[in-house]
Amino acid sequence: ICDSTNVFSPGVSGSEDGVRDELAKLVAEYDGRAVAVATFASNVGRLTSIMAAAKATDRSVCLIGRSMKRMVSAARSVNMLTDAPAIISEDAASQMPQDHVLYLVTGSQGEPRAALTRIANGDHRFIDFKKGDVVIFSSKIIPGNEIGIFALQNALADEGVEIITEKNRDIHVSGHPCRGELAKMYEW
Repeated sequence: ICDSTNVFSPGVSGSEDGVRDELAKLVAEYDGRAVAVATFASNVGRLTSIMAAAKATDRSVCLIGRSMKRMVSAARSVNMLTDAPAIISEDAASQMPQDHVLYLVTGSQGEPRAALTRIANGDHRFIDFKKGDVVIFSSKIIPGNEIGIFALQNALADEGVEIITEKNRDIHVSGHPCRGELAKMYEW
């Protein structure tokens, strides 16, 4: 038997391939602007999709957040992320034209000490986003995190940063099966 947090969602959860294609299209729409993508660092499949979007749009990747750096290092040590674009330091990214960088950041759930919250609060040493930049939340709101996430998104919006979520574009799929997938499994 199987249980899932998405048991009440009809249909199927979707494919990471679809997310990868949508992220590449989306990042390409923001030529000339800083783009950041916030996601779960532990989702190596999503990190691969985001890095493919960076590569397709000629952007170097700047990892921001300890867990992001740790997960990318671990993935590389087992030969995952082999086709990733150049990864640059935060200091190097701050010196480059912003349309050549994709920031891959922790903090999609509004955690108080995560990288994206520190950036939104102006507490980051190297990185700040400004009017016209975009932050893509390639994640779903985990129940209970709404207040922190909305506070983070409001802080970014107050600076004129555009916010894109799974509600606007198909940039997230869950690893948790929906009702249709659970029914299929029971049929097997």
